[in-house]
Amino acid sequence: MIEKKEISFLWTFAFLLMLLISSYGLFSKPSGDFSIGLSDKILHFLMFLLLSYFLIKSNNYFKISFIFIILYASISELIQFFLIYRDGDLVDLFFNYLGIGVIFIKKFFLT
Repeated sequence: MIEKKEISFLWTFAFLLMLLISSYGLFSKPSGDFSIGLSDKILHFLMFLLLSYFLIKSNNYFKISFIFIILYASISELIQFFLIYRDGDLVDLFFNYLGIGVIFIKKFFLT
């Protein structure tokens, strides 16, 4: 019988890569000439949806993962509030939580 590993290195790598990309996007000084063409709110939602998905797939520690991603979302908006070239926004925080909620609710209630 094959035992399920507590940590999947491929999913952990994907999560860490996404965490680095999202951190760069959240904290770097925005340049005026780069645009993806999506709403800022949709990007926040998608970013935390993917972060949550990769985090859930990378380990079996549901509660710790949930606390970590909620803290990361909250602290990232708080840090943006204090950056002179960024704006901390409660609506962005809501969309962060919405992306997190979709994955964690699906994982908790539908599996």
